[in-house]
Amino acid sequence: MLNALFYLRLTSFKNWFVSRVRRLRQPKYLLSAIVGIAYFYFFFFRAIEGPPASREGAASASQALAAAGAVGVSLPVDWLPLAAALGALALLFFATCMWTIPTERAALGFSEAEIAFLFPAPITRRGLVHFRLLSTQFRSLAGAAIMMLFSQRWTFLGGNALTHAVGWWFVFSGLNLHLSGARFTLTRLADLGVPPWRRRLLVLAFVAAIVAATLARLPAAAAFPLLPASTDLRPFTDWLLVVTGTAPLSWVLWPFQLVLAPFLAPDARSFLLALAPAAAVVTLHYLWVVRSAVAFEDASVAHAQKRATRLAALRSGQARIGSAVTKPRRPPFALATTGAPEIAFLWKNLLSAWPYFNWRVFLGCAAVIAFAGLWLRAQPAIQALLPAAGVMVLAFAGYALIVGPQFARQDLRGDLANSDILKTYPLPGWRIVLGQLLTPVAILTGILWLSLLAAVLTLTAGTPAAPWLTPGLSLAATIGLALIMPPLAAVQLLVPNAAALYFPGWFHTSRTRGGGPEVIGQRMIFFFAQLVTMAAALAPAALLGLAFLALAQWLAGPIVGVMVATNAVLIVLVAEVAGGVWLLGRRFEQLDLSAELRS
Repeated sequence: MLNALFYLRLTSFKNWFVSRVRRLRQPKYLLSAIVGIAYFYFFFFRAIEGPPASREGAASASQALAAAGAVGVSLPVDWLPLAAALGALALLFFATCMWTIPTERAALGFSEAEIAFLFPAPITRRGLVHFRLLSTQFRSLAGAAIMMLFSQRWTFLGGNALTHAVGWWFVFSGLNLHLSGARFTLTRLADLGVPPWRRRLLVLAFVAAIVAATLARLPAAAAFPLLPASTDLRPFTDWLLVVTGTAPLSWVLWPFQLVLAPFLAPDARSFLLALAPAAAVVTLHYLWVVRSAVAFEDASVAHAQKRATRLAALRSGQARIGSAVTKPRRPPFALATTGAPEIAFLWKNLLSAWPYFNWRVFLGCAAVIAFAGLWLRAQPAIQALLPAAGVMVLAFAGYALIVGPQFARQDLRGDLANSDILKTYPLPGWRIVLGQLLTPVAILTGILWLSLLAAVLTLTAGTPAAPWLTPGLSLAATIGLALIMPPLAAVQLLVPNAAALYFPGWFHTSRTRGGGPEVIGQRMIFFFAQLVTMAAALAPAALLGLAFLALAQWLAGPIVGVMVATNAVLIVLVAEVAGGVWLLGRRFEQLDLSAELRS
C-alpha cells in the first residue's frame, strides 16, 4: 500500500512539473521564467561555484573582526558556540509559541481530493498518517534547498552546500513534526476539558521557571556584565554561553542543539558525527506524532473545506476572506451615514484586515515601546547595546517600507475581481483608487511610526549626543520623518496596484497558481519595478528638500531648515501620489477584466 501512495505522490509531482513546463510556451511566462532563473543564478548559484566555504569563511570572519575593531566593537572570535546557543534559544521560542498560540483542532492537512479518494480506500489509519507525514517531508526538502541558497553566503559558519541543505532539512522537519505533535496533544487536552488559558499559563510558567532556576544557579562571577562605552560584546556573549550551558536550561536546549548540529558542523567529520543524534530527535518526534494522531479525520475534513474556500477566494480575488466561518468583529470606527466615500473604503478594508490592525493595538504598542525604551535607557548595563538596537529597528523599517506592500494587500489587488461592480459606483476612478489605498497606507504608516518611536528612544542612548543635535532639532526631525512616511508608503503601494491594473493576467497568475520560475520571475519584475519607482520618486523630493534645508538653515537655523525641508518633500511626494492615483483611476475606468484574463 505504501508503494501505491508513493506512486501517487510521485505522479502528482510529475504532473505539476509538466504543467509548469507547458506554460512556458506562452511568451509572458517564458520571459518571467528567464528572469526568475537569472535571479537564482546570479544571486545564489554563482556563489556556490566560488571558492571553498572553509577558506572563504575564514577570510570573511577575519575581515568582519577587523572591520568591527575599526569602529570600536569587539566581537567573539569563535562564532560557532554562540550560533548554537542563539539557534537553540530561537527554536525554544518557536516551540513555546507552538504550545501557546494554536486554538484550532489538529489536522494533518489532507486535500479534498485526498479525502475523497484515500479515506474510503482500504488503507489503515496508521498508513494514512504515515502518508501525510512523509508527504510533508517533500516540502521540508524544498524549503531546505531554498534556505541553503541563502545560508551558502554565511561562510563564517563553515560547511558547504550539502551540509547546509541537510541541516536545514533537520530543522524544518523537526519544527513541522513538533508543531503537529503539539497540536494533537493540545487537541487531546481540549477534549479532556483543559481550557486554552490554563494551558498557556502552564507552558509560560514552565519556561519562566526554567529560566529563573538557571539564573539562580549562576555563580556570582557570572552576573550580567556591564558593557563599557567601547561596545565590547564579548562579555555579553560569554555570559550568554554560560547561561545556556547551565542546568536546567541546558537540559531543555539539548535536543534543539542536536537538531542544529548538522547545519553548524564546520567539517565533514563533525557533520557525520552529528547526523545520528539529529536523526534520533526527528525520529522520536515522528513516532510521537504517529501515536498522538487522534480524531484527525474530522479535523482534516474541516481543514480541507477551509483550504478549498481559500483557493476559491484566491481565484476570485477575495483572498482576505480566508475562512468559511467568520466571527463578528468590532468595527474599526463608527462609520457616518454621510461623508467622503474614501472613508467607507477604509472602513470596509480594515474589517477584512487582521483584527489587531486597529488604533487600540497601535496605542498599546506605542505605550509599551515608550515604557520599555525609557526603562532600558535607565539601565547602565545595557545602554551600550541600545544604539545597535536602534540601527536594527531602522533596518526593519526600511525592510517594511519595501516589502510591506506585498503583505498589506487590502486594496485594489483584493477587489480586482469585483472591478465590474466597483465601476457601477457613482464615483470617478481616482476616488475608488484612493479609497482602496487608504487601508494599506494606514497599516504601513502605523508600523513605520512605531519603528520611528523605537529608533528615537534607542539611537540616542548610551553614547554622548552630538553638540549640534539639540532636543529641539531632534524633535523637529522626528516630526518631519513621521509626516513624510504616509505619502512615502502611498508611493510604494502605487506600484503593486498599477501591476494589478495594467497586467491583470500576470497578477492573477502569480496569486492563484503555484510556484515555479515563471511566477518567481513575475514577482521579481514587480519588485524591481517597485524599487525603481521608489528611487525615481525620492530623487526629486530629496534634492528639493536638501536645497531648502541648506537655504533655510543658513537664514534661520537648523530647526527651521528641517521644517521647511519637510514641507518641500511633502509637497513633492503628495504631488506624485496625486498624479499616480489619477493615472490609476483612468486605467481603472478603462479596465475590462474578462478581456484581459482571456488574452
